[in-house]
Amino acid sequence: MSGRGLDVVISSGAGTAPTELAAFDAALQQAGVAHFDLIRLSSLIPPGSRINVPQRWSALAGAWGDRPYALNAEHRVSAPGERACAGLGWVQNMETGAAVLVEHHDNESAVETQLKATLDDLAARRPGRCSGPAWRIASAVCGIGPLAAVVVAAMRVEP
Repeated sequence: MSGRGLDVVISSGAGTAPTELAAFDAALQQAGVAHFDLIRLSSLIPPGSRINVPQRWSALAGAWGDRPYALNAEHRVSAPGERACAGLGWVQNMETGAAVLVEHHDNESAVETQLKATLDDLAARRPGRCSGPAWRIASAVCGIGPLAAVVVAAMRVEP
């Protein structure tokens, strides 16, 4: 395995607040990454990487304002009864550990369908055998105030 490998942790959250932006922050709080300045990446994870999807994840280690590399899916809604649904999916080369992550947001059945279709296509065009597809979805129904759902794939943290 390559020395470039990353430990990728997938976390999710949903939150409500008086505005959609504040709801997004509440969702990041629940996902354990609100204390960071996320550096958004595209979808490629280097060889030698490991993807972890814990059921519960309190917070990624690091100080206020540190910068993790991350890929995230988010969905914000404001109308009562609307569903915020965001999903991150991935396929990973079984020999090298290289991976591709993708994000979608929509209603829950559409997110799952879009993730599967996208990942099946990406895996078919890549060399080697891929595990998956696998995904994590965050979904909640809007009540009185704005709501956000987020799924974050967090990687190396820099000060």
